[in-house]
Formats: sequence, structure tokens, C-alpha cells
Amino acid sequence: MTKAPKLDRPALRHSLLSEAGEAAPLRELLREIEAAEAAPELRPDTSAPAAARASGQVSGQASGQGLAPGLSEPIPPVVRERSSEGERLHQLLRLFRRLAREHRLEPLLEQVVEAMMELTDAERGVVCVGSGDERVEVAREFAPGERGVSYSRSIIERVLDSGEPVLSVDAASDDRFDGSRSISHLNLRSVLAVPLTFRGERLGAAYVDHRVRRGNFDAEDLAHMEDFADLAALAVAQARALAEVRQQAGELERQRAELASLLETREAEVVNLRAEVRAGPARRSYRGMIGSSEAMQRVFHLVERLADSSVPVFIYGESGTGKELVARAMHSAGPRSGGPFVAENCGAVPENLLESVLFGHARGAFTGAQTARPGLFEAAAGGTIFLDEIGETSPAMQTKLLRVLQEGELRRLGETRARRVDVRVIAASNRSLEAMVEAGTFRRDLYYRIHVVKVDLPSLRERPGDIPALVEHFLARHQADDAPRPLTVSATALRK
Repeated sequence: MTKAPKLDRPALRHSLLSEAGEAAPLRELLREIEAAEAAPELRPDTSAPAAARASGQVSGQASGQGLAPGLSEPIPPVVRERSSEGERLHQLLRLFRRLAREHRLEPLLEQVVEAMMELTDAERGVVCVGSGDERVEVAREFAPGERGVSYSRSIIERVLDSGEPVLSVDAASDDRFDGSRSISHLNLRSVLAVPLTFRGERLGAAYVDHRVRRGNFDAEDLAHMEDFADLAALAVAQARALAEVRQQAGELERQRAELASLLETREAEVVNLRAEVRAGPARRSYRGMIGSSEAMQRVFHLVERLADSSVPVFIYGESGTGKELVARAMHSAGPRSGGPFVAENCGAVPENLLESVLFGHARGAFTGAQTARPGLFEAAAGGTIFLDEIGETSPAMQTKLLRVLQEGELRRLGETRARRVDVRVIAASNRSLEAMVEAGTFRRDLYYRIHVVKVDLPSLRERPGDIPALVEHFLARHQADDAPRPLTVSATALRK
């Protein structure tokens, strides 16, 4: 040490006082002493103290700060290796890419603090976002294993209130912070804080400090921090927007679940109401049909359900079970009730006339056809046509019926022009069409066209409990208006 030039000895004392014995500055100082011994002619550079004084003046410190107690020369500032402009931009881009990969707010703020400390070589870093109960703060300290990071809240509040950055090379001696107990208590030296602003909205503030080094941050660090703060504010705004979207999606999912539960409850209520209606008192009649037996109640409910539909219906039942009555009930209870209801027994019309009856004919189509005449399908347009005993039709007629059901159009006998028809088809038979299909006497494709829904009508022997009601109905129907007393049937006769 005695070989060092005289001008280097004060620098040694100043560095020991300013750096509190840190290893890195001491090593730098030893290298300077060795260099001075190798070149005795070298004179110390006085520009650094001047820069330190200029920095102190810019930051608003009182005159004379930066001087060690009892010394007449200023403390040399900490010399850090500076990156070029290209390297700095590359570093900012790398940091922003790291921030952009994190979409959750608190982990993002942790990344912001780590990036600030890396960018400024700070001892501690803090970032806060939001206000009131929604305020989020994240703090980190360079020293490992320490918990409960302490920092100056007054400086952060100053930045949040004013929206202006704060830079101080020695906060403990800075006149701006005379009333701040946190600064004096923490014995802060270098402090740098900038606002986080996005599209004119102040989102929060970023803060770094160093308790040991004076002049650890300068105007260049401030410029770097402001550039980084713009990128951090963009990432924070994106994270908050995504958090709001996730919150809205969660709220929508909750509402969807509530609606689904409510709908399920309402559907259960409807099912229960329908069960109550079915379990209620049996109807003795429905649109001209008589019967209170369970079999007839099923028929009544099925007719009600099919009335509002336009699908083809096939009614199966023995002769006299009321197939046409059921077809009329479906027509009168449905939306086509305002249209015509046309019924025809296919087994009662000769085969050579059935085509003309159903589809009509042109003038001169056959002997005696002196004028054109529409068929029953055209007559039932907008309504319902009931084809009883459809199993009695020939294969040729079945082919023509299939065309009407498939295409919704027909050709009159003797014409080549197709005519569109809008009609609901209800077919019936007392024969098993399934057995006829298996036997090859009824077209399978036509069977599937008319057999969309099947209504099975019970015979009277299957519902003997309805006989008294039927007897009463027919007696009232044939009762003369001037009869002295109503017609009745004895209980003995009914039992027989």
C-alpha cells in the first residue's frame, strides 16, 4: 500500500467508506493501485467526482452531499460496465419476451421485479399494481434467505400520486425526503422509482433501491427503467385483461350451470304435472270417442300428442273399432283442422277406378271422362286424407301412393304434368302390414313411409268396462226428443 501514489490513497479511503468494505469494489481498487504503480506518471481523472456532483445536483440533493465525513474530496461513484444501445435494446426485448409468456398477474409481477433488479443491479425491488383492496405488491431482495422485505412506501406513494419518476443518489441526505421516516429508518442510499402507465392509465409503480451504494443509479438507469416500465405496463394490462376474461368466463359458466339446473327442475315439474294429469280422473269421452278404460286413455293421450304433428300415422284395429273416428280426432285437434278431412275406403273402390278417385283424371283419359276431375288428394289439400284398408291396394297403386308420399306431388290419370299437394296422410288397416311385407304383398318402402307412428285400437272385448258408457251414449244419441222418458238398459242386460 505504501507504494501507491499519493493521489490514490484518498481514493482508497473514500471507497472503503462508500462501499462499506464490499469485496467487488475493493478488488477494483486494488487493480487501480496496481495500474498506478505500473505507471507512476498517470494522473487521477477528476471527471468522475464532477459527474457525481452533477448527478447529485440533477437529483435535487443538497450541496456537499457525496462527501465522506472529515474528507475534503467527493466520494467516487460506483463504476459499472455499460452496455451499448443495441445490447440494451436486445436486453429489453429478451425481458419483454419473458414477461409475455406469463398471463397470471402475481407470477408476472415477480418476473417484473427480477427483471428490474437485473437491469439496474439493485439490491431490492418492489412493484405494486392496483389500489385499495385490489392492490397487489411483490417485493424481492438480492440477499438470499431474507424474509419480510422492507422498503420506502412513501416514495412509491409519491410516484403513484404524481406520476413522475423519482431518482436519488443518496436518499438519506435528500431534502425531498426529510419527512419520510421510512427512508431514515432504512438508511437508504440509492433509490429509483417509475410509474407503470398504459394508455394514459396509471396502473402502478416500480421501485428499486440500494442501502449501501451511493450513486448506484443515474440518469441512464432512469431512462432504462422508464423504457422497461412501458413494456411491463403493457404486460400487466394484458394479464389483467386476461384475468377479467377468465372471471367473466367463470361467471358465464356459473350462470349456465344455474340455468341448466333451473331447466332440469322445470322439466321435472312438467313431467310431474303430466303424470298428475295422466293419473287424474279418467275421461269418459274425447272428441267423439267413448271409453274410460286404461287402453282408451292411452289412445286419447296418443291422439293429443300426434295432433300437432304432420307425420304420417298408421292406425291398426279390427273392423268397427273406430279407426276413422280416431283419424277425425287427430285432424280436428291439430293445426289442419281448418282444412278438409277426406276419408276413403280403398277396399271398397274397384281397382280400375281407385287411381282416378285418388289422383283425378284428365278429360278423355278413359271412356266416359268427358271433363277433367280432381282426385281426393287434391280435394284434401291443406287438410287430411284418411286411407282406410290400405292393405287392399294393388302393387301398382302402392307405387303411385309412394310417389305422393315421397315427392309431395301427383299426376292425374291421362296427364303428364305433376301437381304439388300439401296433405297429411293417415292410413288404416285391419290386416297386419308387417306380415304382408314379409309375404311380399305390400311394398316395404311404402310401409315405412306410412308407418311412422302406429296407433293400436283395442277391440270392445278387450275393454268390457266401456260397454255401459257406450250403451248410454248410443241411447242418448237415438233418444227421440218427444220421448216421455229416457231409454235405459237394465243392469241384467248389461251383464249379459
